[in-house]
Amino acid sequence: MTFAQEKDLQNEIANNQNLQRDICSALDVDFYQTRFHKETTFINGITADFTLFENDKIKALMECKGGNIGVTEYVRGIGQIFQYEYFAEKSLSIRDYEFYPLQDFCSVYIFPDSVLRNNEFNIGLFKYPQTKKILEVNSQSLAVRLIDE
Repeated sequence: MTFAQEKDLQNEIANNQNLQRDICSALDVDFYQTRFHKETTFINGITADFTLFENDKIKALMECKGGNIGVTEYVRGIGQIFQYEYFAEKSLSIRDYEFYPLQDFCSVYIFPDSVLRNNEFNIGLFKYPQTKKILEVNSQSLAVRLIDE
């Protein structure tokens, strides 16, 4: 699977419990207490690709990107996860969802390995929110890797 389009990765995450389990493991989240909710809309019409509810509170908001992106779309995704952190910091939800405290919350940026393989930019040279977790999905094995600094 190439995950060239964002929707391809979104659909795989939505339908593959093994991938969900690996994402939870990378985020240090209890898979058995977590549910993945696809496309939750927040203030200003901003939609998180996935909301991870752990024990019925928002533990993470996740932004997905497909493999066929360049630097502009990558930076757009960083902007999204900054907004996700702000939502958690200010408890901004149009549905009155409860968030975990900011120190226990994650703004997740997830994309396939082809994003790094097919681009020249260095993802370590961008500013990210404090709560960020960057995850890379191997397009062949579906292994999930947490990218640390």
